[in-house]
Amino acid sequence: MTLAPTYTIPYLSYIDPDAHEWILSDLGLPNGYVCTGISGATGIPVSLQSIPVLGGTAVPLLYLPQPNTLTLGVYLETPPGGTENDYYKLLDAFVRAFYNRRNDVPAPGYLVVGRPDGTKRQLAVYCIAGLDTADHGILNAVYGLSLEAPDPHWQDQQAQQVLYSLSTATGILPLLPVFLGGGTVLGTSLVVNDGGAIAYPVWTITGPGTPTIQNITTGRQWSLGTAIPAGQIVTVSTVPNQQYVYNNTTATSWWNNLVISTSRDLWSLQVGDNQINIQLSGATANSSIQLSWTRRWQRA
Repeated sequence: MTLAPTYTIPYLSYIDPDAHEWILSDLGLPNGYVCTGISGATGIPVSLQSIPVLGGTAVPLLYLPQPNTLTLGVYLETPPGGTENDYYKLLDAFVRAFYNRRNDVPAPGYLVVGRPDGTKRQLAVYCIAGLDTADHGILNAVYGLSLEAPDPHWQDQQAQQVLYSLSTATGILPLLPVFLGGGTVLGTSLVVNDGGAIAYPVWTITGPGTPTIQNITTGRQWSLGTAIPAGQIVTVSTVPNQQYVYNNTTATSWWNNLVISTSRDLWSLQVGDNQINIQLSGATANSSIQLSWTRRWQRA
């Protein structure tokens, strides 16, 4: 006799711009609400641009991901043991949660989906329709919300990290510039991006030293033209629309110290293997570089 597999209800929640998490997958409605359905979370939209040629065919030029729109259904009722006034307070809080504007600027919420292995993925979304068209009963309501994701890729909630530091096994520093490696590996090291899309590194560099960071796999590199003083920490973010070079110790921008040929030189981690080469001229045993990246996915 073969036993049928058992399954649990998938975890689904929404983290509003005020950092309050709404658990949408609890069928017991302990808080008075539950998700009735979601669509648009199983893939990403794409756009193909091509040039027509003789013979009725076309030459593809660009194949790019596009912003995604998801539909979320939510049922609300009077919370257990609550009153009619509690129901209306719940509606007030719900509409506030999906109104994605704070301090006069757009403020995303995050859909969160749990997977069987215990990990969670999240997607930044903005509610663009549905708050004003709910179906209301006497003490219940059903909302059908349209949520736009400017970046359609889901991301892990937990970042991946690698720490690079000088090997002190011999007690003798190598000739400068020195090559750093993850763990005991010197020279180039292998970083595996096992997500479903390219990822964008954030580098945290502790001086002293002048870094040159190269992705041998893609042939891209960037460096700083100014040495980081001993004990000072500089963060370099390659995330699109959030690129910066910042001295955490002095609380000043170091963007003008960045040496690149194009903006693409603040390179990404390709899916799969990435051979990384890190040089830190003028480093000592107190120098280190931490690589942090968040895996991105094409579905929840």
